[in-house]
Amino acid sequence: MRFLAGVLTVGLAVAVHGEEVRLARFPAPSPDGQTVVFSWQGDLWAVPAQGGRAQRLTADPGYDWGAVWDASGRFLAFASDREGSDDVLLLSWPEGRTKRLTFHEAADIPQGFQGSGVVFVSRRHEAWNRKNTVYTVAVTGGTEKLLTKILALEAVPSPDGRFLALVRGSTPDSRRHYRGSANRDLWLLELQTGNLVRLTETLWDEDHVSWAGSDALIFRSDNGGDDRNVFRLNLADRKLTQLTHHQGGDVRYPKASANGAIVAYEFGDGLYVVSASGGEPRRLAVEVATDALEDDMERAVLRDQASEVVPSPDGSQVALVVRGDVYVTARRSKELSAISGPVTVRVTHTPAWERDVTWTPDGKALFYASDRFGQYDLFRAEPASGSSFVKATSFREERLTASDEDERKPRVSPDGKLLAYLVGKGNLTVAELSGRNPRTLFTHWGDVEFAFSPDSQWIAFSRDDEHFNTDIFIIPVAGGQAVNVSQHPDEDRNPVWSPDGRRLYWLSRRHERTFDLWAVYLTKADHERTPEQWVALFEEEDKAAKKDEAKGEKKVTVRIDFPGINERARAVTELPGDEGEFVVASDARTVVFVAEPDGQRDLYKVRFDGKELKRLTESDARPSQLAFLKEGKLVLYRGAKGTVESVNLEGKPGDPVKFEALFTVSRRALRAQVFQEAWRELDRNFYDPHFHGYNWRAIGERYQKLSDVAFADRDFEQVVNWMLGELNASHMGFRRNERGEPVQTGVLGVEVEPAADGLGVIVTEVLEDTPAAREDVGLKVGDRILAVNGEPVNAQRNFFALLEGMVGHPVRLTVKNPAGEREVTVKPASLDEVRQARYRAWVKERRAIVEKLSGGKLGYIHIQGMDAPSLEEFQRELFAAASGKQGLLIDVRNNGGGWTTDYLMAILNVKRHAWTVPRGMDPSLRGYPQDRLPLPAWTRPAAALCDEASYSNAEIFSWAFKTLKRGPLVGMTTFGAVISTGGTRLIDGSFVRLPFRGWYVAGSGINMERQGCEPDVLVFQPPQQDLDKENDAQLARAVEVLLAQLPADPRDLPW
Repeated sequence: MRFLAGVLTVGLAVAVHGEEVRLARFPAPSPDGQTVVFSWQGDLWAVPAQGGRAQRLTADPGYDWGAVWDASGRFLAFASDREGSDDVLLLSWPEGRTKRLTFHEAADIPQGFQGSGVVFVSRRHEAWNRKNTVYTVAVTGGTEKLLTKILALEAVPSPDGRFLALVRGSTPDSRRHYRGSANRDLWLLELQTGNLVRLTETLWDEDHVSWAGSDALIFRSDNGGDDRNVFRLNLADRKLTQLTHHQGGDVRYPKASANGAIVAYEFGDGLYVVSASGGEPRRLAVEVATDALEDDMERAVLRDQASEVVPSPDGSQVALVVRGDVYVTARRSKELSAISGPVTVRVTHTPAWERDVTWTPDGKALFYASDRFGQYDLFRAEPASGSSFVKATSFREERLTASDEDERKPRVSPDGKLLAYLVGKGNLTVAELSGRNPRTLFTHWGDVEFAFSPDSQWIAFSRDDEHFNTDIFIIPVAGGQAVNVSQHPDEDRNPVWSPDGRRLYWLSRRHERTFDLWAVYLTKADHERTPEQWVALFEEEDKAAKKDEAKGEKKVTVRIDFPGINERARAVTELPGDEGEFVVASDARTVVFVAEPDGQRDLYKVRFDGKELKRLTESDARPSQLAFLKEGKLVLYRGAKGTVESVNLEGKPGDPVKFEALFTVSRRALRAQVFQEAWRELDRNFYDPHFHGYNWRAIGERYQKLSDVAFADRDFEQVVNWMLGELNASHMGFRRNERGEPVQTGVLGVEVEPAADGLGVIVTEVLEDTPAAREDVGLKVGDRILAVNGEPVNAQRNFFALLEGMVGHPVRLTVKNPAGEREVTVKPASLDEVRQARYRAWVKERRAIVEKLSGGKLGYIHIQGMDAPSLEEFQRELFAAASGKQGLLIDVRNNGGGWTTDYLMAILNVKRHAWTVPRGMDPSLRGYPQDRLPLPAWTRPAAALCDEASYSNAEIFSWAFKTLKRGPLVGMTTFGAVISTGGTRLIDGSFVRLPFRGWYVAGSGINMERQGCEPDVLVFQPPQQDLDKENDAQLARAVEVLLAQLPADPRDLPW
């Protein structure tokens, strides 16, 4: 299906004189309620609260948003990604002068003013949690300081500065209808006393909070219904009043004026205002006095960015896909290209995505798939004049398929008579070259890779089964039974026939969970050939080849001995790391493939029997889409940046194939295409064909209208995510391609706050294993840092501004303490490195708590993620933190998931069947040789901890631990976010996630998606313990529960 609105409006101007503003974002009423500031097209604007002509406040390439006013109405703070990540900036009203207040790599989002400071939230501590820390920075500049140790998504100060209205939870902002433990709730923190009160306790979300005066909060909630609207909560009597009653969508970002008079908010594509005490909302009529803010047409001459590179059969031309269009360029020598430049012709010119390009064997026509009609159809193109493509000035294009399903991956048989392609996901279909008389060889629910045999009589393909084990099959082109030729219980994929028809190659994951190149001789006779017999055969073939060349013919007949064929499969390569794409030379004696044995992805060649390995490219060339040219001595490939490169079999680079692709596209048409692709990918792949009970087609039509007026990239990204959020599902997300890279902040591993006298910053915390904690640096709590590289730190100079771009570079600090003033040199780490140090410190603190509360009886291991590094860490810790302990606490709180549950359960569910006693060992001791086990084992009592931020595979682990009764599960109900997910790139390089496989609890059949795992022992964690080093209520209860499971006599423990 293709949405029409985006196509019909392609030719419209972005905004013309007096045009109504649509999809204005993030409204912020002035304190007196007379003006509303908003973000549109990435800049800030102001309009009277009655509507009218908007005044532009900022004009910058960055995205300016999230404005908040100070109490006087003289200043606005807002977020801007001008430097790559969101920082807090200050704007004076009405003069319009701006000043940057924060300089950190992590995103900083302003929440409001507290006295002469701006309160903002930031994820600088994000390592084991996905919540924000709360800071304040003076409007005059200087360095920010931590305001509270309670973490929150939002932290909005009251007008008098006494309180923070907090939003806590971990649901995505764009997700609708969520019901579960991770929902967003409102809290009230009194800053002076630290008193914290929970204001809402529901299963749904309350968020986007602001103050209406000092005695009421404005926020949005669906209140258990379908649509989120604006609510008012009076703090004195807790009276809740619904102020708006919109249907068919959510209110977004409601914000009250400080005097409590009005609330401005987003709904649909408009800005609305409603009285803070109730009444009828009214849409603001907002217009701008400007011509088009951007040229709708994008024009470029592209010399890279090719996503597909396919040489013609004779090697004289190369078909390319560049930014979704098909081009053909002449393959010329470097000398000829230098004289006249590349000759490149454009075959297609649409905003749609043409892809999967392939040649006919005679090189006279191209086949490809295009989604210009809403789904992928197959097309054929050829020069209108009958000449070669690069000499043609026009082309004939014919649509071959027109069903509602996708037709993809066309392949022309070597004899040029048949066309094979996939219908839907994996229904392999064969038709005449004209597309007529299609017939289905087999149907399949998943993706399929396939290839014609050299004689066009067979097709080899890979497909997976219900256990997601992928094997290689061969099926006659005429139809019949497919034969499994790999029969291997792991992944086998990417079948490729040797040109002589004697072997079938593929990639197989058999050793160390890495892919190697495997092959099978198709006949038993070839399998039994000795090296001498192969030499004799090659000599005969070489003589015959000369005769065939003279006659202009060469016929191949493929013979296959199917009995025992899987037993004839042999490894061709066994390098460290994964082998990837490969291609077989025309004489079938050499295979060129991609590999990364040293961590750099380059080209290698190997003889057909696995001998004479040679590296062909260097320095991480990252080649893909390999193809031998006709003569069989040169390999063409796509370079890392979408260029066309070549190399011969001795490793000497050939002349690159230059191209100049003249590219033009309407930006609005391109956005419509990207939106269409995102919608369709979910339509084809979402795990639940009923879309959780929602009308996916209607959802797409509604949000397409919004996407058509989302001119800023971040707004477009948000609209697509709103659409995805309608399905109330996890593992969803759309990410645009072009995101600015933030300037890295050099991080020392300290927390600081401004000195009271304005001279320098005071160190309030030093993290272990960070640059600041090194012996030769020796920063201590209480130290005063006066200068960075001689630049003074003061009330106007931000400490972090002086550390921009300093990761890994020597930095000279001037430090003062009671012992005197000194200079130290330190090399700052990256933000991620220090986040990890903070995580390790948190784990160390938890382990100390367990050691103390259990009297040394229990071990503690936190699993940061369900990934390979965390699995390796878990195994190490079994022989460190858990060694000699009577019980083990396994913590998957704040774990974002991955794939390792079954490995962990294999470690925890070992059943002893014997023990061993070597000579000389105390016979009363019982042990088992570790080298006989595939994984280390823990057989003693165990308990697990989970919480609302246990996500995905961490939830699968929690369910497994509980279902298999391995021990008690303690904490809070998990998020309810369990779907296997993948993802795909779209035409502009943006990315959409594709949750494709549901998970269900054995026995009960519970769908783990939207149904979190409830622990055996429920324990709420007080927010005051977010950053507490010594107290952890859930951990304390888990210790108590597990200690009760231990036998009275340690000698009765399992061994």
